[in-house]
Amino acid sequence: MITINTDKQLVRIDSWEQVLERPGFNDNLNPAQHELRAIIGRYVFKDKILCGLSSCHTPHNRGYLVVTKDGLETNLGKDCGRNHFGVDFNDMSRQFERDMTEKENRETLWSFHFKLDELFQAIEDLRRGDRGADWVHKKSRPLLELNKGCPQDVVRRVAELLKTGGNTIFTQRKATAKEIELEEERTGRRLPRPHYVDEPIGRVNYLDALRPENDLREILVLDLDAKGKEFAELNVDTMTHEQLVRWVKWVGTVEGKLERARDAIETGRHLLGEANLACLAEIIAKPADKDLCLDYLRSLA
Repeated sequence: MITINTDKQLVRIDSWEQVLERPGFNDNLNPAQHELRAIIGRYVFKDKILCGLSSCHTPHNRGYLVVTKDGLETNLGKDCGRNHFGVDFNDMSRQFERDMTEKENRETLWSFHFKLDELFQAIEDLRRGDRGADWVHKKSRPLLELNKGCPQDVVRRVAELLKTGGNTIFTQRKATAKEIELEEERTGRRLPRPHYVDEPIGRVNYLDALRPENDLREILVLDLDAKGKEFAELNVDTMTHEQLVRWVKWVGTVEGKLERARDAIETGRHLLGEANLACLAEIIAKPADKDLCLDYLRSLA
């Protein structure tokens, strides 16, 4: 692949023959008789090609197209350029790579700019669809935050599960005489009375939906939607190098974030099944708190 940096745009050509046919191209240029004016392109090939300098002709896979002050063009590798044209070539190659990166970044951002409507529509579809992102986010908050619709016991238990990575819900009960006897035989020590044991009563699956990296409001509203609207107001042609780098980096994350949002919605729907969360009501002692939890569970139906 050969990329040529013209005044208006980047031109990409596939074959070396097209380079050889360029007006003024010289594949046997004497560097002692010509002064370098600028680097105009770069190339990368699987098969090696010969350096265009008459004093070299070393085969290489990657290099630059250059133009001299009298309008002749040739090709050379980076080492050749540095050896024959010294510091000037190093400075030119750095500037050329920076210019190429800027133009490639502008191309990327303009291409994305034309697809902004698709991004906003995708966000809308994910948020407003049947049991979409907004529903998943709203219904999951009571499991994470106090005074949002679930009693304190539930919020604390969910927090413990997220911290430990477990999903089994236990409740405490008094141990039977037989259980105490067996445990004392196992440990070789006397247990206090009454003695309590943890008894599993169920599992809450799909808790990953509650982790911060799957926060749908953060992904879709505060990130993709807000930054997409910010980007829509910008002029790509007038962005600084630093702005280009920052926005290209963000654009590169968009598809991944949309996919993560889709997965989080699906996981959230499974999490927020009434049957999946029903065992949480069994850990609550206060009748009023239990009624509050049951009301929340019914709201998921």
